[in-house]
Amino acid sequence: MIRVRLGSVYHYGIFVSEDEVIAFGLPPVPEYQNHPHRFVVCAVDVDVFSCGVIPEVAEYDLRERRQKFSDRQIVANARARLGETGYNLLHNNCEHFANECVFGEKRSEQTESVRRRWLARPICDIYLTDIVQPCPGEPLYPPQRDAEIRACSHDGLRAARYAAWQLLLFAGRRSLALDPERLKFRKTHSGQWTCDKMFFSLSHTNDVAAVAVSNAPVGVDLEALSDMGRRFPDGGVQQLYDSWLTSGEKQLYPPTDMGFLTCWTRKEAVYKRTGRGSFHPLRVDTTKAEARTFRLPGGSERILSVSGEHAGSAHLFTTDLIKTTLLAPEEI
Repeated sequence: MIRVRLGSVYHYGIFVSEDEVIAFGLPPVPEYQNHPHRFVVCAVDVDVFSCGVIPEVAEYDLRERRQKFSDRQIVANARARLGETGYNLLHNNCEHFANECVFGEKRSEQTESVRRRWLARPICDIYLTDIVQPCPGEPLYPPQRDAEIRACSHDGLRAARYAAWQLLLFAGRRSLALDPERLKFRKTHSGQWTCDKMFFSLSHTNDVAAVAVSNAPVGVDLEALSDMGRRFPDGGVQQLYDSWLTSGEKQLYPPTDMGFLTCWTRKEAVYKRTGRGSFHPLRVDTTKAEARTFRLPGGSERILSVSGEHAGSAHLFTTDLIKTTLLAPEEI
């Protein structure tokens, strides 16, 4: 395997002889921009391949020497693909091709480096979707969570949990490029589900599920303002406001349904991000937490709060798992 650095990228190929270097496409230089073999596996001489740059020869470590094919097989692999098309900069480029010929494994350090830098940016994406009842029958991943959801005896709660978990798998793929079946989910002793490759938080109302995914710990809570009278009748909101808000919070949030719900969703979001064990409202102080609260558009007013290191970069989307739309809600 050889490569040459051309501008900001490397061009990879399989060296057979001075007259035969097999690569996926011609070098990415202006003179070949419109050439018919620009994105075709082709054989060229070393001068065409290198464009006047001294080629670098791959050095294999012990593991790679054990993994690689024989020289004869590598050449056969490369020649067998002459004329192949389907070039893709991110998923099927010249480095993928060379590694597949040598190791039988498609990989590209250039692509992975870009992907690592991309995923290292602050990510805090929140998705909302309608809850469908009765819940669909397709199994969810992992099977343990699927079984847990299906065992729920309350139809509405089962549908909400199903929608939230289905939305989580969608969000992980869309925002973090994670294949759901390659994720490792684990349930902690406190009953909280965690994942090895992303941080997430779930919430729902009677008819809408919300999921936050991030590359840092995150918490999200969604409540409907229209549910306040049903959940807290006969002045219950005022009593909770007096009992569950700290003195500092009472200075920030007015003693109204909206004030209480703004603080309450923030408490829930902060707790989900940082808490363990039982939830005690007075132990969660939102005055010093990194959190944002939004009033969502729609017929039934909903309040959503998110807490996390990257909450300042939060983006909100609504989706039916096919079409996704970026929201611009009012921030409270």
